Amino acid sequence: MRAGRMRNRIAPYTLRGLEERMRVAAVGTGFIGKLVTPKLAAWGYDVTYVVSTPRSLMKAEQLAAQVGALASCDYDAVLASDKVDAVYLGIPNDLHYDYATRALLAGKHVILEKPMCSNYEEARRLVELADEKGLILFDATTTLYQPSTLKAMEWLPRVGTVKMAVVNYSQYSSRYDRFKRGDIAPAFDPAHSGGALMDLGHYCLSWLCRLFGEPKDVTYLANVERGIDTSGVTLLDYGDFKATAIAAKDCGAPSYGIVQGTEGYIRMDGKPNALCTVELHLNDGTVEKYLPPEQDQYRAEFEALRGFAEGGRYGLEQCQKMDELGLVVSKVQTQARRSAGVTFPADER
Repeated sequence: MRAGRMRNRIAPYTLRGLEERMRVAAVGTGFIGKLVTPKLAAWGYDVTYVVSTPRSLMKAEQLAAQVGALASCDYDAVLASDKVDAVYLGIPNDLHYDYATRALLAGKHVILEKPMCSNYEEARRLVELADEKGLILFDATTTLYQPSTLKAMEWLPRVGTVKMAVVNYSQYSSRYDRFKRGDIAPAFDPAHSGGALMDLGHYCLSWLCRLFGEPKDVTYLANVERGIDTSGVTLLDYGDFKATAIAAKDCGAPSYGIVQGTEGYIRMDGKPNALCTVELHLNDGTVEKYLPPEQDQYRAEFEALRGFAEGGRYGLEQCQKMDELGLVVSKVQTQARRSAGVTFPADER
């Protein structure tokens, strides 16, 4: 749909020259921001600013000192800086659309933590704006780029006609006990577009949509407390086969993914966002085992980003596919959530 404009989308950065490092303003000092920002600096991105709210400025200063950047609580001033090519947004879900829109309007590329937005309409408008401005909008969902996921995709034709697929990411949240007491963290807050589906479920849906694309129908059976899903099962109907995504923040279990076909099955042992062992078992007795590389679980996605920006290994075609795939995941997520009656204030914007 957007292939004709994709080259224009990444041109503003590539014109700077491949020898130059992308200059990034890291926005957010919460768990994910503190985790990813040092990795960006270590992997060849030039972190020039760390941005926070005024109340978190001290955290921003500490993180900025760690990566050799400046700290700021003035997002608009940072967007106006000529020392910034892109922003990395590690902020609550409900803020993604606003902060990303402002960055794109200011001529900055956007590295967007999962989920892309609170709902499909926001995601669609954001992608359209990136197209219009000729800028990169990078969906930083680790699952989409993990070698484990790519190996499962490679093996998929060997299991014959797919009949069933299931993925489970269940992890008892340290914030769930606080939630039950009425202390609501953003991850459990409808006002911040939280919930199990938007968090762990996002990785499950990304894994399934990466392998199989958009389903014909979606239903979400959720355990709802205080207006938010703390766990649930998403049923995806692909016509000739069915898939199930289980995500839970109120209980735990081993994480895994299985694709079952007429000629065998593929099993992923571990979380769908991580580097996992993957096994292929065929009906004729063949067993193959894939051991992932010993690298940081975020490494593959930021190598992909570099490829998008420089027109390298992943290139323009892969950039387009990832954009479209991000929209598919957002659409499935929105349909699933609404089928369970879980709504966000962002849905009314």
